[in-house]
This record gives sequence, structure tokens and C-alpha cells, in this order.
Amino acid sequence: MGKPLEGHKGFVRSVALSPDGKRIVSGSSDQTVRIWDVATRKAVEEPSQGHEDSVSSVAFSPDGKYVVSGSIDRTVRIWDGKTGKPVGGPFRAHSWVLSVEFSSDGRRIVSGLRDTTVRVWDVETRKPVGYPIQGHSDRVVSVAFSSDAKRIAWGSWFGWVRIWDVETCKSVAKLPQRRGFEVSSVKFSPDGKRVVSGSWDGTIRIWDAEIMEVVASYDAGIGSR
Repeated sequence: MGKPLEGHKGFVRSVALSPDGKRIVSGSSDQTVRIWDVATRKAVEEPSQGHEDSVSSVAFSPDGKYVVSGSIDRTVRIWDGKTGKPVGGPFRAHSWVLSVEFSSDGRRIVSGLRDTTVRVWDVETRKPVGYPIQGHSDRVVSVAFSSDAKRIAWGSWFGWVRIWDVETCKSVAKLPQRRGFEVSSVKFSPDGKRVVSGSWDGTIRIWDAEIMEVVASYDAGIGSR
């Protein structure tokens, strides 16, 4: 095993691997974003600075050209995926940004906010698309686009997964993970037929995105925060 990638001065709160597997991006409580070369295990440039509070989430665009970051400072920013230089933003939200992800075509960004809403942003215009999406009664801690960008899944602090139809602007499903335990991560399968969710209750569940039923569940045996 190689040595760890060291350089942040705070907690590393989010990481993502580039589509070609050659770079890693990390976001930290030290308010910076760093891009690392996998082969050399070194940062490609100095830390990307601009956020004024902890960076809670980072993600690469599908083509690897850009990185998006969301922060407790209530902003979303876009960086060059190779140099880490700022190229877009800040997109100003109304609350802490807890999770961000690009759509499969790289034209949209979805963000989950502490104020219980989800926002979709147009990368080119740098403006929100439509109104904030509402549906949870608690903070949205994880978000994901389907591969066709027609649906959004998000997980909440108190244990729910929701699936939202972008075209109709309506909720498709509200799926219970386990109430009282944060759904810390959600993802669509590449074909969009499945949604996987991970929770602080120690379980991973796979949902059929068409009939909205659990098709598999795995228990890590943790069961508490």
C-alpha cells in the first residue's frame, strides 16, 4: 500500500475519484479543495481557496474537466479539474450546502441543503433552475442524479430517501430507511433502475427505482451513531 495523501489542515469531509482514475479531489474543514495525482500521490497545485467555511462535498464532472464543491458557507463553486483554479461560482444558496453532484451531461448541478431543500443549478448560466425542491422535513445530506438526469434521489437526516421527477417537478417516492438515522449516501445505478442508500443505522439498501421496493439489504451491525 502507498502512503496516505497528506496536506489538509483539517478533517477531510469528502473525496471523489476522476472518471479516468488519475486524480482525486478532496474537500476539507480547512475550507480548501485539493486535487491529487494518483500516480505520484502529490497535490497537483496549491489548495483551491475561496470557500469561507468547511467544504462538505466534492464531485468531478462526468468528463473530469471540472470539480464542484459545496460548503457550509452556503455556496457552490466550480473548479478546473486538473489545476484546481476557480472557473465558476459562487452559486449562493440559502443554507449550508451538504451535498453536490453533476448531472451525467455536466450541464446541471444538484445540491442538498440544511434548510430541507434541494436546488438544481445551471452550470452555464450559474443560476438556479426553477424553485427549491421541497419534500423533507429535515436537512438533505445526500443527493444524486439518475444517469438520464430525469430523476434526483436524496437522503435526509432523519432516515428517508426521496426520488424526484425533474420534468414533472413531483415526488415519485418516499422510501423509509430507518427513522432517526441519517441517510448519509444515495446513488443511482448506471442504468437508473436501482437506487442504493447507506444509513447511520449500519444498513445498506438497494431499491427498485420503478416499483419503489427494497430488493436487497445489508446490515453492518453498527446500529447506533
